[in-house]
Amino acid sequence: MNPTSLIILVAFFFAAVTAAPQPNQGRPDDPEPELIFITFILYSYIFVTTCGGIVNAYSASIEFQLGGSIRADMRCVWIVQTPYFTKRFNLIASGLKETDGLYITAVSIVGLSSSEKLSTIGQNVTVTSRSAMITLIVGHAPTLGFKMEFYSSGGSSVAPYVTSYTILTTAKGNVTYPSNGGNYGNYEIALFPIAASVPGQPTLRFTRVDLESEPTCAYDSIKIYNWFDGNYLQVAIFCGNTIPTSVTLQDGVGVVLFKSDLSWTRTGFDFQYE
Repeated sequence: MNPTSLIILVAFFFAAVTAAPQPNQGRPDDPEPELIFITFILYSYIFVTTCGGIVNAYSASIEFQLGGSIRADMRCVWIVQTPYFTKRFNLIASGLKETDGLYITAVSIVGLSSSEKLSTIGQNVTVTSRSAMITLIVGHAPTLGFKMEFYSSGGSSVAPYVTSYTILTTAKGNVTYPSNGGNYGNYEIALFPIAASVPGQPTLRFTRVDLESEPTCAYDSIKIYNWFDGNYLQVAIFCGNTIPTSVTLQDGVGVVLFKSDLSWTRTGFDFQYE
């Protein structure tokens, strides 16, 4: 047997031994970390320890400052993308106080859903969406960290809900979309959470808007969400060449969500925050 054949054979047996049943087989999701071997690439349960970030995985553990301190007024946003529609979030351990909050928000083509608070050890929150956001809101006093897990199951889809995403964590910044110029595409959803690493109340201002125009903005649109009392509240929707009024993010967190339909693309938009 030549070396190449041996490598392929070993890969085959490794896949057979380590691959867990995939979670879209009409059964409940597996509470154990899963290893899925597809075309010789191993996709595993992943571990995240940062304040916010992009999490593309079947399942994951998010552990932020567990056993350690988190400063007052901290804001963290994680964007979760999974290959399956149903996601179950479970709180494993937490030192968060009643004045803090860990929230789960589903993201879809219609926008952001109402957020659900994950606050009790062992509590589960289930959402049905390919994409979701996890938002950490710390009160005006230091607190302790947490550990949570999520698992995905159910049906799948070829296209992701969110096609582009950037978490904005600097104290101020400028965004141009599309970033490389030209027109945006059809069937896009671009997500821009603003959660500055330094506590503050940034003001969001659009300086250019060039989208397909329609009186109710039913085709292409931009929505602005401002965090208030445990939820992302929609405070504006606009399209065409409308420049909306500026929005101050009083609680330090907000989201810009852009979506396009199947035709008539334009050159997009610019905004800044500080």
